[in-house]
Amino acid sequence: MAKELPREVMDLINDPQSVKMLSTLSEEDTLHSVPLGSLNAPSPDSIVCGKIQMKETHANLETALRNHGSVSVLAVKGKEAYQVRCRPKAFDTDGPVFQAMRGKLPEKMPLYGVWLLEPMELINQTPGPNAGKRL
Repeated sequence: MAKELPREVMDLINDPQSVKMLSTLSEEDTLHSVPLGSLNAPSPDSIVCGKIQMKETHANLETALRNHGSVSVLAVKGKEAYQVRCRPKAFDTDGPVFQAMRGKLPEKMPLYGVWLLEPMELINQTPGPNAGKRL
């Protein structure tokens, strides 16, 4: 069941100073994690990232989309950290989300498409008494 991102999670994901990681699983069950500067949360019910150089990640996202699998987003800044387990919804090569992402990137940087992810589970990963708690 889809979850809406609370404001503090959206703010952390959208903060250009935070580190964002996307973890996917291959068809062979190999875990793959990459930092993604393009990752952002344009609304409480979606996370997006651009396909710029993500060959293996893109293939794994296609597998997750086809098999109704999930992926994991981790956003960290200082001691604040949240994990968002998501389900890939679509890969767009045009449209408003694609154009918004295109507008945020340097002109010469290639953008082959935009992945739309639906938040399914939110986990506080900030060290302390709330670490591991579902939101």
